Amino acid sequence: MTSRASDNAAHTIAPPDSFAIGDDLKWNAPWVTVRLWVELPFWLMVNDTKVAVEHQGHTFPVTIHDKYFDLFVSEATDSRTTVVYRGPVKKREDLSPAVKQAIDAHPGISCMWRKCKTYLKVESRCNEDVWNAAGEQGRRRGVAKLYMTELCRAHIPVINKLIRAYRLATYDYFAFEVAPWDVPHWSVERDGDLISSTLVSYRGWDGKPLIYDRRDSSKKPKTYQLIDAKDLQSNISLVPNPGELELLDALNLMERGDYSGAVRRVTTAIEVIVETVAGRAVAAASGKQIAEKFLKDTKMRFDSRLKEYEKLTCRKLSGPLHLVLRETRSLRHRIVHTGYRIAPSERGKAQKAVDTGRWIFNWFENDETRRQIRETRIAYRSLGRDSLASVFPSNITPDGVVLSPIGAPAGSRDPAGKHRKRSA
Repeated sequence: MTSRASDNAAHTIAPPDSFAIGDDLKWNAPWVTVRLWVELPFWLMVNDTKVAVEHQGHTFPVTIHDKYFDLFVSEATDSRTTVVYRGPVKKREDLSPAVKQAIDAHPGISCMWRKCKTYLKVESRCNEDVWNAAGEQGRRRGVAKLYMTELCRAHIPVINKLIRAYRLATYDYFAFEVAPWDVPHWSVERDGDLISSTLVSYRGWDGKPLIYDRRDSSKKPKTYQLIDAKDLQSNISLVPNPGELELLDALNLMERGDYSGAVRRVTTAIEVIVETVAGRAVAAASGKQIAEKFLKDTKMRFDSRLKEYEKLTCRKLSGPLHLVLRETRSLRHRIVHTGYRIAPSERGKAQKAVDTGRWIFNWFENDETRRQIRETRIAYRSLGRDSLASVFPSNITPDGVVLSPIGAPAGSRDPAGKHRKRSA
């Protein structure tokens, strides 16, 4: 007879040496054909059709639909969570049994139709094990949903290529290339079954989140807020420091998925603050007229302004920040002068430039009050951010889209994870 302690020990399963998100997916499973549905925030003024979009050597069939509607049950939500049917308007008797059942589950609740703008359906592929896991319960389902989000995100360059062709052919003033913020709600469809995916968490909120006190579960949750009414009123007349609005724009553009725009704005913010502080330093040392001449002579010479500022103030920007500043300015030059667009799969490149650019701005601004506002409560302010964007690197090859495990080179499907840095 064994004791309960020894019996429990006998049935204890040793934990794995390490584990990373996605380790329980079969990355080398076969591909299955899927269609990705997404509504554009504008109409493409073209009749319903099917076009072939070639991107990175692979051709994606894309169907354009203009007569689609959302059928909401109970209430129309921005998150689309109450949509039970999407497609052409149908009479109730013509809806599928599953849709009728969803409606009947809410007796006495009205249904409402919403006319959609242009809908696109992109024919692509998905890992079969991931598709199966999305229908399971437990941890694998959550990881599969994350995979689906990255799968949808990987196709934004494809729909942007279609939009770009449409814009060039029509010069439609209202169409624009989209980012995750513009097209947050997607569906992955296979044989009539749909799996919904939201690319930006914030766009899935139908109300302000509730904040719970972990230290005292008996307290009522509070509605998420970053400032109270009194403090907002006291800040109405606040004057931003030079470049500060550009910095705010850069932070916002990162969350909206305009990564190229974010890099441009953060670089402009730094150049504006450097012009201001360098001009002040020269004016303090040699007078206002000399400062005006200095700024005029160095209008296109950012490095000269930086060196003069460091010499006059005896403040030195650290080597690592100096390096990232040069990299960011070089990236901005590539964006502005060669038309380079930072793809969703390269989000980390832009995030590094924007985050480090914020620190660089703080250093030049040298204003502790403003720094405190930017650098405190970052985790709290990050609610709704797309924090796991590009967790599974994606790549489009001539064979189609490929998603890879964490840490693997984009396009790799190596299940052993030999390229990965695994965490316990």
